Amino acid sequence: MKYYLLVILIVISECLSIWITDCPNVKNPMSLVRKRRHLVFPEGSNAILTASLVKAFMTHAPAGWNIALEIDVLFPLPNANFTRAHSRRKLHHSQKRELWDRLKNSMNFYNFNGQACILKSICEAKFHLASPGKSLVHDVLRAIFTAPVFEEAFEEEIRGSYDEILDPEFCEKFTDCPVSLVNFISTYNNTMIINV
Repeated sequence: MKYYLLVILIVISECLSIWITDCPNVKNPMSLVRKRRHLVFPEGSNAILTASLVKAFMTHAPAGWNIALEIDVLFPLPNANFTRAHSRRKLHHSQKRELWDRLKNSMNFYNFNGQACILKSICEAKFHLASPGKSLVHDVLRAIFTAPVFEEAFEEEIRGSYDEILDPEFCEKFTDCPVSLVNFISTYNNTMIINV
């Protein structure tokens, strides 16, 4: 008898909780409704990517000098106006082009041909990265340096700045970049894995 009363109380409490959480004007319960969410940052927020190179010069033992070279690339984070103004797919294309432009400008600052280095990185990302899911660093590099040229919105976004990508054989052409961004980051990732 006690168990029957306990079961009846549990059933009544469950029915009441469902009845209280439901909205009478909606066909589905409110717990099943999920609205689209966006991550929005305060106006003027930035993320910074810093690459550093330090070289020690021994003037005389045990003292010496250190020379440090740094590249800082600022990425503005989306605020409320930016999120409302851009559709999702077009937003990804414009962010990818802006990232390429920022990397290109950083490379140009150090007297490299930034345009050629970005194009070389796009080609290397096609052929030299591990398969998806094998390495987080390779997946990030693939996301950055993959050019979806089959999408019209992407073609419109890069037109005028990266027209070489639209040529199907642009990877076979000579590039004027002495460094490999993809190889540098991949090698650094491998040495970090080995040293840990």
